[in-house]
Amino acid sequence: MELSLLVSCIETGAFYGLVGLGYFLFLRATGVVNFAMGAYVMFAGVAYASFSENPTTSLGLAIICAVSAAVLFAWITEDGILRPMALRVHDEFGAVMAIVALMFVIEQLASLAFGARPLLGRELIEGTAVIGGLAIDFQDLLAVAVTMAIFAVVAIWLKHGRYGRMLRAVGDNEHAARSLGLPVRRVRLVAVLVTGLICGVAGLLAAPQAALSFQSHLSFAILGFIALVLGGVGTPWAPLVGGMLVSAIESASARYIGGFARDYVLLALALTVFSLRPEGLFTIRVRA
Repeated sequence: MELSLLVSCIETGAFYGLVGLGYFLFLRATGVVNFAMGAYVMFAGVAYASFSENPTTSLGLAIICAVSAAVLFAWITEDGILRPMALRVHDEFGAVMAIVALMFVIEQLASLAFGARPLLGRELIEGTAVIGGLAIDFQDLLAVAVTMAIFAVVAIWLKHGRYGRMLRAVGDNEHAARSLGLPVRRVRLVAVLVTGLICGVAGLLAAPQAALSFQSHLSFAILGFIALVLGGVGTPWAPLVGGMLVSAIESASARYIGGFARDYVLLALALTVFSLRPEGLFTIRVRA
């Protein structure tokens, strides 16, 4: 039972970390906290679950449609909201409010397109593995493996990739990046589309684990944001650490205090981190 709880905790933490990674990249690219991140994930997950319910629909088509929807919403956020607002006036509060409005638009679109009932997606890979006498679904192992692979690829991309290095420069100082002749708009767009791709994959991984509805996005957005707050923005691996902490705290509070206390414990932890270490566990090091 302990091993089963550990596997579940790791899988949940990996999911929270993946959503936190979306926050991380979007924030680095635009300087804006995108609370519609959970809506991207929700829509992709519900879309995949809806399409995969139909036995005549191929799994590949369901995956492509779900991920494409998340990427499309990410693009709309950048080119349809943030960029036009930046051209008129630099208003971060207004940008956040516009993104929140988009979040609820996506919620209503999901409700109209796929209905209000919770939907459970088809497993991406079927079967079980026996580890230590405990049967673990291949889907669970796939979710953890895919998450770790995404974090590794993003970390390598940011360190060695052309657009990844430029994104670091844009995130550190956008005005200096423009002065150096870097294609800031293109770099931001690439980063935002990668964010949408990550959210689409997160939705695919979440759909077979629990039934999703058009209201699931609020939980995803909050827990992914807390993962980012705990981990910080010093390294792309930080949201994964934060996600694992959130999952561990969830499991511990549910076991020793009760499931009703989970949200209160997480809120108290987030407020504590904001007060004592607002930069999170990992911070950006600036050379003197």
